[in-house]
Amino acid sequence: MAFSGQLLQHILWSKPEFSRSRSIPLLKTNHEPVKILSQRKLDIRGIKRKSNCLVTFSMSNPFSMSHPDNDTSPCSPSDTIKKFYSSINNNDLNQLALLISEDCFFDDFSYTRPFKGRKEAMKFLEKLTTCMGKNTKFCIEQIYEGVHLTTVVNWHLEWKKKQVPFTRGCSCYELSRDGEQLIIKKAQVIIESPIKPGSFALDVFQNVISVFDTFPEAAWLFLMNPQVVPTIYNMVLKPSIGPIIAWYRKLWSITVTILTLIYKLFLYIIEMFHK
Repeated sequence: MAFSGQLLQHILWSKPEFSRSRSIPLLKTNHEPVKILSQRKLDIRGIKRKSNCLVTFSMSNPFSMSHPDNDTSPCSPSDTIKKFYSSINNNDLNQLALLISEDCFFDDFSYTRPFKGRKEAMKFLEKLTTCMGKNTKFCIEQIYEGVHLTTVVNWHLEWKKKQVPFTRGCSCYELSRDGEQLIIKKAQVIIESPIKPGSFALDVFQNVISVFDTFPEAAWLFLMNPQVVPTIYNMVLKPSIGPIIAWYRKLWSITVTILTLIYKLFLYIIEMFHK
């Protein structure tokens, strides 16, 4: 479908990101600019401003214009994040440290508290690379680049190019400038849980919200003091849930040991047949 120049001009000027600059040239009425515009690649950019929209589509600079959020550095946020995962895959801790800011806030939701500062973040990442070994790698599925140097990444782990179960994750990164380079200032990591509660989670959620609605004042005090949660967990839930979690971890450890033995036995049988 071919749009007229006036219609495209109206659509462009109606978007808030174009309202800051008047340097966009007028579109001609012929179809040549439309053809060039349609061949541009679309980027998905997350909206960080207060808005009801989660994502929006924007053209990859079809015209020369100035914008404060444009990344003019040689390394884009996506390139920085790719280098971050590449450094983990290659166990290159020196390169990894160069990508982490001194005041980095690394929040992995699998842990009870975030890692604050480069030292704590690097200690966690070093342990991660050690656990991964030489055959496990991060595989990036998609990268969504947002405004104000933010990115969202969907990823999973692969062992010898085969996806490992229950290792899908989504990470949100906020970057900052260090001279001409981009470094990671904040990270939030969400990892797939091997436990799939399904509708049971919704039932629990419904019961919790019902209690909140019944006792709004108590709920308000509870939400304003989130540090109460660990205390309640240690006093009430940990004695009963702790043994279950310990048993679950032991079960996984035994399962991994058995699978490793089966794999080694399988390799031994293959080697015997080749002889």
